[in-house]
Order: sequence, then structure tokens, then C-alpha cells
Amino acid sequence: MQGLYWLASYPRSGNTWLRLMLDSYQRGGGAVDINALSWASQMSGLMYSRSFADDVLGVSTGDLTPAEVLALRPTVLRAVCGRAAGPVALKTHDMRLRLPGGDWLLPADVTLGGVCLVRDPRDVALSLARLLDCPVERAIAVMAEPGHRRGASVRRQGGQLVTLLGSWSEHVASWLDPHPFAVAVIRYEDMRRDPATALGTLLPHLGYPVDPGRVAAAVAETALETLRRQEAENGFSENLSRNRFFGAGAVGGWRSGLTAVQADRICRDHGAVMRRLGYLDGP
Repeated sequence: MQGLYWLASYPRSGNTWLRLMLDSYQRGGGAVDINALSWASQMSGLMYSRSFADDVLGVSTGDLTPAEVLALRPTVLRAVCGRAAGPVALKTHDMRLRLPGGDWLLPADVTLGGVCLVRDPRDVALSLARLLDCPVERAIAVMAEPGHRRGASVRRQGGQLVTLLGSWSEHVASWLDPHPFAVAVIRYEDMRRDPATALGTLLPHLGYPVDPGRVAAAVAETALETLRRQEAENGFSENLSRNRFFGAGAVGGWRSGLTAVQADRICRDHGAVMRRLGYLDGP
């Protein structure tokens, strides 16, 4: 049976770490090379590939507006599904929403399910600032921008199609709210505290049977210390930043990394969704 499972998250929320755990699990709990990920991870690249989209659509997407490209992305995703020999789990940073024409950006007709990773936006802001190599204030502003799109510049079009991130709140709420396909939501903080339980919980939602021995081995092989060491020795091909991709992965690092003003602004921007996820107390 063909179909797509989604590994969804706002950037800097643990998606790559989860993909590496899944990669190890698929290999029986074996070691992983961060620069030689599985075929499923390579398929994730196709869904945003401009050259693949051009071939599928028979047009040059560089001649289209970002809105026109977004409208055609469900067609590209159905083509990605058609290339798969069976169910495949794909990473996405897109929101889960209907496009103006009525189609879902991530089409429900080829979707089998998925998981969404969420992380305290105060920690996300610190990690995003490092990734973008920008001041924390700029990262906070990006996270608060309604309808934020990555790769939407008409003048500077790269090799990837536009990604509809939205603000942090828009993005997370789009995955929390009801939708035609089931989604399991897990907090990064819970995965960091007990990665074996988190992985075991998520596997059935991605179409995998659960083998406790393989789960334990996969978690051991993808410890963040191991991933950081690999990156230090060989780099990481997915990292487009001048800074290291794999950071400390700290939980609550915002307490010392943000000023009170910065933390308060994030809570004002995203308080309603933060409360839904247990990151803030009170109504």
C-alpha cells in the first residue's frame, strides 16, 4: 500500500533527531551516518525539489509566483507518493491547511497519518537564531510573522520550493486542530527526557511495529553527543548555516539564554498555544 506519513514540526523542534532514530530503527538499531540517511529521508528532499517539480508539472516553477507554486505543491506530493514502493515517512515544516483552491497543501488522499513534534518556543527562538545566524530578536520576529513563507522570494529563487511555515502559533495550531488524517503530537521535552518511550509511542503512528530491543538500540546509536561528534568530524550536508546544526538540545535553556523582555514577548505572541501544550500555566 502506498501512502505518506508526515514527520511535522516547526524548525528546530527535534525533527532531524527523530528522523535519525527512525533511520537507525529501520536498520535494526544499527549505527547511522548523518550524511547518508535512508531512502525515505531522500524522498523528503523530493517534495521540495524545484527540479523534480518542474519535471512533474512540465513547467518551470521559476516562472511562477510563490502562490502559484503553493497551489501546485499537492500535485508534486502525489507524484512523490507515486515514486514510493510502499508507505514512506516524510519530513515537513509546512503548516497543515487548505489552499485557496480547496486542496490540502499536504493532500489527505495520499496521507496515512503522521506525528507532530512541538517544542517550547522560547527554546526554539534560541536555536533558530543560531541556525539563521541572526540576533535572537530577529528569530523572535520571524516566529511571530503571520503566514511566514520560506523560499518565497521571486528575485532569489533557489533549488527548493516555497515552504509555508506560518508563525510558530499558526504552525503548531494547524497540526493540533482537527483534520482528515490522524496526527500524534509529542513534545520535544518529553522526547529529550525519555527518547525510548517517545520513539516507541510514535512508531505505530508511522506504520512501524514496535520492537523494544530495536528501540533501545536506535536511541543509543543516535544520542545527541554522537550526532554532534559526527558533525564535528565530517560536517552535516543538510546544514546551510555557518553554525553547528546539532546543538546542546537543552530543555529550558531560554531561562539563561533569553532576556526577560525577550521571553515576555514570546509569551505574548504565542501564549494561547503555549497553554494548550502545557508550556504556560493559567487561563
